[in-house]
Amino acid sequence: MAKRSRKQRRRFARKKGQEFKAAVRGEGKRPKARNPMVMALILRNGSGSHGDARKAASKVACRKKVREDD
Repeated sequence: MAKRSRKQRRRFARKKGQEFKAAVRGEGKRPKARNPMVMALILRNGSGSHGDARKAASKVACRKKVREDD
């Protein structure tokens, strides 16, 4: 996925804000309701984040100190 430019990010955020305000007023489409059971699973405490092992390994590999072999 390509990264958006700063201008595009601002424009998209402004559009989302306008859509949200219109939905609050009762105009336009309403935001979808979330499943309460899914939200409970997402927001519960205890297990924490397991992370992405492949991403972590790549990050460590790209940021190791460089040694010069003399």
